[in-house]
Amino acid sequence: MRTKLNIVFIPTEKYLLFQNQTNIRLFYFSIYLEYGAMSNLYDSRNKHLFISIKHCLFVFVVCLFFNSSISANENEPTETILDKKGRWNFQWGYNRSYYTQSDINFRGPGYEYTLKDVNAKDKPESFKAEVYLNPSKFEIPQYNLKISYFFTDRFFLAFGQDHMKYVVTPGQPVKYSGYIDPGVIAKNQLALSPEAAAFIYLFPGHVQEMAGYHGGDQTISLTPDILKYEHTDGLNYLFLDFGWITPLYTSSDGMSGISLVSTIGAGPVVCRSDVRVLGKGQNNNFHLSGYGVSGYVATRYEFSRTYFLELGGKGGYIDLTDVLTSGGSNRASQNFGFLELVLSGGIAI
Repeated sequence: MRTKLNIVFIPTEKYLLFQNQTNIRLFYFSIYLEYGAMSNLYDSRNKHLFISIKHCLFVFVVCLFFNSSISANENEPTETILDKKGRWNFQWGYNRSYYTQSDINFRGPGYEYTLKDVNAKDKPESFKAEVYLNPSKFEIPQYNLKISYFFTDRFFLAFGQDHMKYVVTPGQPVKYSGYIDPGVIAKNQLALSPEAAAFIYLFPGHVQEMAGYHGGDQTISLTPDILKYEHTDGLNYLFLDFGWITPLYTSSDGMSGISLVSTIGAGPVVCRSDVRVLGKGQNNNFHLSGYGVSGYVATRYEFSRTYFLELGGKGGYIDLTDVLTSGGSNRASQNFGFLELVLSGGIAI
């Protein structure tokens, strides 16, 4: 007598994962065939080729995404915000900037003089949705961009850009020293900026006070006929930082916490300077103008392994040795300290 053997197949977890992956691929492959056929009805041969390639890429990316999601090993230990080695951080934020007084030296054919203890301030953009929320206008506000890589759970390297703005306060009285050939003033009056021309028309003798030799005891007001000096299209500090993060508090599940972030670094400074010297000048092109060194300290709140907010301060020193002014060989130089207050947000991957 023969015994009938019944075999019952019980799907395993790996089988189900494989079945899900197969169904997903077949689903997107059918979409590809449908769209490929439709494009053949309505488009030219060249456009049909483009659409087919586009959909192939789409199917590939979607399948890759689902493969990585479905094939994850659920038995792996859960990582926390303290596990940072090998991760990248991308940050974007905005700043307010403050500067120390600075001696600014101006030089060119027929003149070299120095304005002493000059005050300057930043120029933040007032909050407007069409500016701050418009990706095409990202460079208008005073922004901060930083990309970091953790080579251990605590230490990282970072590079990025601090886009500050620097404006010499108009109308302030300053002392000055040096020499200006009277012919330079006369020549500049042939190519005056509109604001300088208006002021010279009302006060024709003011700029003439700058002619000749000056020992440093004379005082002049920085009116439009004397100086306009701005790095408003960017006092751009491009930095490379070494940094470390110190946990201060971590939640019981390890998914949120507060940390102290510290960095030190240095890098070149690229300016786009809008300058009028003795009434003549221009808005110059971007130019490698000097270098900076800095230190940064911030408090970071991580509310998941992916997202965080950061509030910090950066202080440093900038030395601008080659600032473009009124064209040709005309140049300026200065150095000053700076302080930034920075609010930023970021993602970790």
